[in-house]
Amino acid sequence: MPYLLPHSATINKKLMLVLAFGNLSYLEACTVLGERLSSSKQLWEDIATIELRDTKGGYENLAGVHKVAVAITPNPHARLDDVKEFDDFLQGFDDDFNFSISLYSPETIEETEYEEVLSTLLSVVREAGFRKANLVRPRKGSEVLTREIASRKIIDFIVLKVGEKYWLGATFYVPDSQQFTMRSNERPVVSSQISISSRLAKLLLNLSGVKKGGTILDPFCGSGTILSEALMSGMSCIGVDRDKNRIDNSKQNLEWLAKTRKIPKQSYSLKVGDSTRLEAVMDGVQVDAIVTEPILLPKIAATPSLDKARKLIRNSSRLYSESLYSMAAVVRKGGRIVIVAPSLRTEEGRDVSVLLEDVGAAGLVPFQPTSEPFEYPARMAHENTRWVRRLVYVFERA
Repeated sequence: MPYLLPHSATINKKLMLVLAFGNLSYLEACTVLGERLSSSKQLWEDIATIELRDTKGGYENLAGVHKVAVAITPNPHARLDDVKEFDDFLQGFDDDFNFSISLYSPETIEETEYEEVLSTLLSVVREAGFRKANLVRPRKGSEVLTREIASRKIIDFIVLKVGEKYWLGATFYVPDSQQFTMRSNERPVVSSQISISSRLAKLLLNLSGVKKGGTILDPFCGSGTILSEALMSGMSCIGVDRDKNRIDNSKQNLEWLAKTRKIPKQSYSLKVGDSTRLEAVMDGVQVDAIVTEPILLPKIAATPSLDKARKLIRNSSRLYSESLYSMAAVVRKGGRIVIVAPSLRTEEGRDVSVLLEDVGAAGLVPFQPTSEPFEYPARMAHENTRWVRRLVYVFERA
């Protein structure tokens, strides 16, 4: 995994996260880092800051971040050309390093504003004696992308504009997202209409809290994306689907994965069955967690009207409710249910969503990764679809 700075430059417990999926990524970071967090805050949709109790790393487990940056300044500054911490930070580098400036703000960033920030920090670098350091500009916008940072070994300085002040950091870790893309695209059965990405599947598994050696169940397994990522993480898994064709698709993909990654076949099992009657399907077996995206909406070819969206969501909500009771019966006490629910954006600009609120009767409570209550559902940012969006709930069996 590409760590981009010398270890000595990352001995800092205050970090900045550039989030790939917004609120959902923030939930993942709080879940994975958990007890190691002394504080955390989502500043805006794509940016969060955290402070850790230690410097043990573990960022390679996060699937939902684009960048992890170490904070150079402890808090925002009014001026970027008078930051002593930046001068001190630069002393650890050779004269001819490649560097870039990525500017983030909750507001639209004008080109002139980015150019002003870039010019200011370039002057600071030059005045610090780094005459040969090479500035790499973004291909467009105000952010240098992670794939370019990793391939060209760029030191990417992060600037967060918070109000009228600037918070300075440096990217030191980016995930190898290419591996997720390969697993999504190279498997034998690729069904983009009903399948989530491998990267999102990994994030959902992280929310489950299951470690290597544990067992997860996906009762709507489709083509097996979640199951595949579970196997890659060293988990055992069980896939259930009422559609035999989908079970066959999962089997092909899991056999391919087991062969190419040398994973024992006994690590997974597949069953044709009804997700609303899991006790009978599982025959008394309980699992450590359930991670699933039910496929409970028909294909929608155009933006739905408000009336149509309400009808579709009403029908889907009934199935979600029945399935949740069934899931709660087969997950162990203390185990989690990570479930994706749909939300439809209508012609009228309204959002109509499957809301899972009254779950206490099923013995479930919302999972809270930190002492600060997290508000569900977690919403996934930057979706590819125009009118079908994802909401994520994480419940714990009491």
